[in-house]
Amino acid sequence: MEDKYYLEHKLRAAADFEAGGKLLHAIQIYVSLIDKFPEELDPYFNLVNIYEKLNNIDAAGSLLKQLLEDHPDSLEIRLFTGQFFLRCQRWDDTIDILSIIAPDEEPIVSFFLGYSHFMLDECELAKVNFINFISVETKSELYYEALIYLAKIEIRLNDFSKALEYATKATTVYSNNWELHLVMAIAFYNLAMYAHAVNAIFIALKLNGKELLVNEWAGRIYYKAGDYIKSEKFFLFVIDKKGEASTEIYTCLGDACINSKKLQDAIKYFDMALKLDPNNKKANEGKKYAASLQNQQ
Repeated sequence: MEDKYYLEHKLRAAADFEAGGKLLHAIQIYVSLIDKFPEELDPYFNLVNIYEKLNNIDAAGSLLKQLLEDHPDSLEIRLFTGQFFLRCQRWDDTIDILSIIAPDEEPIVSFFLGYSHFMLDECELAKVNFINFISVETKSELYYEALIYLAKIEIRLNDFSKALEYATKATTVYSNNWELHLVMAIAFYNLAMYAHAVNAIFIALKLNGKELLVNEWAGRIYYKAGDYIKSEKFFLFVIDKKGEASTEIYTCLGDACINSKKLQDAIKYFDMALKLDPNNKKANEGKKYAASLQNQQ
C-alpha cells in the first residue's frame, strides 16, 4: 500500500513538472520510477510521451522496444508501441509490431496496418487490411476514412470503377472532403466520363482551389473536355506555383494553345516539353503541326 501511494505521489509530481515545462525534472522522476517499479507501465508511457515532445524518437523507440521484448504478450504495450511508431511515420516498425495482433482481437489494428502499407505504396497489403477493417467496423468513425483510402488504392491499381464504388460510399459522410472529389474526378477521367469528371473537379476546386494536384488534374480534365482556355489556366497556375512542370503538362499546354489559336505559345510549350524529354513523340509532332499552321497564316 505504501508503494502504491509513493508511486501515485511521484506520478503527480512528474505531471506537475511536465505542466510547468520542467521536462528534465519529470524525466528524472519517471526514470527512477521505472527502476523502482519495473512492472508499472505508466512511467514508461509518460516518459515516452516526453521523449516524443522533445523529438527524441530514438530514445522513445528503444525504450518501447525493450519494454515489448520484456512483455511480448502484452496487448496494451504492443498497441501503445505500434501507435507511437505510426505517429512517427516509421511504417516498417509499425507493421512489425502490430501485425502480430489478430484483426478480430483489435480491429483498429487493421486500419493502422492498412495505412502503414499505403504509405509504403504496398497497395495490395494495404487493401487487404482496409477491407478487413470495414468488414467488421461498419459503425466506426474510421469506416468512411478507410473507404477513402480504398478508393485511392484502387486508383493506384487502375481499377477506376472500384475506386468510384468506394468513393461514392464515402461521400455520405465526407461530402466536403476535397481529396475524395479529386479521387472521383480522376476515376471519371480514366473511365472517359469527362462530363462527370468536370463536375467532380469543380467541387474539388471549390473546396481547395490552392492545391496544386487539384489544379493539375483540372488542367487535364478540362483539356479532355475540350475547354482549352480553362485547361491552360489551370496548367499555368501549377507552373507559376511550382516554377516547373512535367513534359506531359507542357505537351498538353501546347495542344491546348493550338486549339486556342495561340500558335507561338504552343511552339514554346512543345519546346519546353522536348527539353525535358527529347523523345517525346507527341510534343515533337505537335510542334511541327503548330509550325505548319503558323506558316499558313
